[in-house]
Amino acid sequence: MLTTTVQFNGTAFTVYIAEFEGTYIISIPELAFSMQMNNSLGAEEMADELVIHLFTLLDEDDSEHAAKVILSVIRTEQGDNNGNKR
Repeated sequence: MLTTTVQFNGTAFTVYIAEFEGTYIISIPELAFSMQMNNSLGAEEMADELVIHLFTLLDEDDSEHAAKVILSVIRTEQGDNNGNKR
C-alpha cells in the first residue's frame, strides 16, 4: 500500500493507494472518500477520473492539486516496478 499526504486549506489528509486486481483503490478516510480506478489508464485519463471524483467533495483547484499528488505517487510506483527509479 502506498501513502501520501495532501493539504487543503491548511489541513493535511492522508491518502492511501492500494493496487488490487488490475485497479487502484484510492482512499482519503478523513473525507470519507474512496474510489476504484483501472490501473491500465493513461496518466491524463487517470487525472481526469481523479478530478471528476474528487470534485464531488472539493473545489476544482483542490481536486486538481490532489490528483497531481496522487498521480505522482502512482507514477513513481509504476516506474519502480519497471526498473525506472527516479
